[in-house]
Amino acid sequence: MSPHGNYRIYCHAHRRFEKGVQLLTVAIVDLSTGRTFMVGAFPYAVRKMLDLGMVTEFKTKIEMAREMLDVLKGYFRVSKVVFDSWYWSEKLVKDNVVSELKSNQAQGRVGPGGPSRRWRDTSEWGTYPPPPGVYYADLTLGDRVTTVKLLVQEYKSDSGTQARYLYTTDLSLSEEEIEEAWRMRWEIEKLHRDVKALGLEDSSFWRRERLQGYLTIFTIMVNVVRELVGALNLRSVEAFLRFVERYLGGSSGLMKIFKLR
Repeated sequence: MSPHGNYRIYCHAHRRFEKGVQLLTVAIVDLSTGRTFMVGAFPYAVRKMLDLGMVTEFKTKIEMAREMLDVLKGYFRVSKVVFDSWYWSEKLVKDNVVSELKSNQAQGRVGPGGPSRRWRDTSEWGTYPPPPGVYYADLTLGDRVTTVKLLVQEYKSDSGTQARYLYTTDLSLSEEEIEEAWRMRWEIEKLHRDVKALGLEDSSFWRRERLQGYLTIFTIMVNVVRELVGALNLRSVEAFLRFVERYLGGSSGLMKIFKLR
């Protein structure tokens, strides 16, 4: 960790450790049009930075996400909230949430028509896995128990057949609606892909105060370019960069200006 709060993070693409900053990425999907907009990419500190006196204020990623959700709900009519599987907290698993349940993160009971059989935790499903289908489960979150609708699916991987556990706090959702909501999560992966295509992830602004300003430009640029991709009837950000290079005399390295110190 550097004095500015940067990390050495292993890059699987380059197979080496590289400098990086941890970000919380938030996006909104407009259900009426299917369009996705990046709300922002927010750098966050870890507890060690507070202990070392590198930052004076500290919020966990979950606390940051909860605050952002509360702000966004003041401006938008939020239908569903979709999280990565590790977002497992009583601060977030409420309202209309759809996410993936990891096998070691719940305590409670599960049954096909309602809570019926008790497991100490879902890791016991390895010896008694429920077959694919829809269940209801009581999951322990802090000092409260939340009933969720649990969709168990099987899928193929390199190591063989695996089970995926999708859950929702909205018990009225059908199996198809749970799957459809979970697929929205991949929209943020598309945003990350577009960020890489634009070269925006390679910032030289390592000081946190400068990085935050850069990330504001970063967010605006991603949304503007994605709008241009749609307006020009192009298929991807990569196609947009080729369009700029061919017709506007620009370069596919268009974003290098933002990498200057």
